[in-house]
Amino acid sequence: MKDTWRAYREMDRNVWIRFIGESINGIAFMMLLPFLALYLKDRVDHIWEVGIVMGVSPLASVIGTMIGGRLADIYGRKPLMVGSMAGNAVVMLGFVWLDDFWSFVILSLFLGFFNSLFHPAASAMVADVTSPEKRTEAFGLLRMGHNIGAAIGPLLGASVVIFSKAVIFMISAASMFFYAAIVLIWIKESLPKKEKSQNTTKEEQKGGDFPSPFQVILRDKLLFVFIITGVVISMSFTQTEGMLPLHFDQTLPNLTDAQNPYTYMLAFNGLLVVLFQFPISRWAGNRAIGRVMLYGCILFGFGLLSVGWLPQAFHALNTNYLIVMVVFLAIYGIYTLGEMLMSPVQMTFVANLAPEHLRGTYMGAAGLQWILGGVAGPLIGGILLEYKLGNLMFTILGIGCIIAGIVYLSLDRWVENRQMPEPALQREISTAK
Repeated sequence: MKDTWRAYREMDRNVWIRFIGESINGIAFMMLLPFLALYLKDRVDHIWEVGIVMGVSPLASVIGTMIGGRLADIYGRKPLMVGSMAGNAVVMLGFVWLDDFWSFVILSLFLGFFNSLFHPAASAMVADVTSPEKRTEAFGLLRMGHNIGAAIGPLLGASVVIFSKAVIFMISAASMFFYAAIVLIWIKESLPKKEKSQNTTKEEQKGGDFPSPFQVILRDKLLFVFIITGVVISMSFTQTEGMLPLHFDQTLPNLTDAQNPYTYMLAFNGLLVVLFQFPISRWAGNRAIGRVMLYGCILFGFGLLSVGWLPQAFHALNTNYLIVMVVFLAIYGIYTLGEMLMSPVQMTFVANLAPEHLRGTYMGAAGLQWILGGVAGPLIGGILLEYKLGNLMFTILGIGCIIAGIVYLSLDRWVENRQMPEPALQREISTAK
């Protein structure tokens, strides 16, 4: 416990300010998330249209990712963070004012664009102000802040939604404006000075080389494999965060919206992350990245397989609601443990892989896995749920996550070889022969 508190105190001021902002913003956003798919379903004609609205957001993220990380490396982290949060606030107000399918599509596009501007800059800032051995802890702390929102937000949302869904959008908008103000006033710019970067080559010093995320992916094969592998992980997140309530709605038709297990599972997920994310991140920070991600993927995949098949079994057996809730909370606890192992270490992997002067660009490039999965997930999920095939969807994703964990395990060895000093690398190659 003393070591944990000491680690907390040693965190940079920028990380703590982001933690506060993530907590406030997370509460407001997670008030909305459990009801977003259901809210959209009541305003469109088909469930597949819900999938389109939620799936187009990552499409716009392609543009934001292409320019966001690159601009953060050139002009700084802070301007990108402030502008993206303010833009998201305006979009949230748009959901209050507009009320048709095409308006939702446009708003979703802007939401994806502004989100993709924020995350590469914010993640690069964390990497700027933390040493490599402390990065997993820092990213874990920020996840804990976000999940304070996940623990509190859904329960508040369930209370507010009885009166008005519009109020939830307005609260989300206000929190994002507030977060933008916090960053503007208190966050210190952390962009490393180019001349101080030890990883900058002579050609980059002369030409000011700031490649696009796509160029970085083509140059760095290790990053390419990491991104392709991560697509199935991101698809899984989009289904559990967006489409799982609809899956429960279809497979547990005897339950009311208020009894939908997802709201309580989401709150439980957030509570577990708040309580255990930081110590788990400290534990993971001292272990091989690939092995930690393998453990996380196995637990994550088990959770997906369980939520795919158990609802139908519970409905067929007319299982008592209390038993249903207890079992789902236990399963989501396993799922959450996998998430807590996997997510911070993924960010650490990218931060350690990136040259100092290209951290924002690498973070933006790594974000492509969330874009690809975020587009494919809701679209495929919407089609499968239209035909009530949610169990098939979660089965494919669960098995895919376990396979992804095996691939991540091999990445750990590749990183060791890449980071090994040249003489040592040559000695190992000779020994292997």
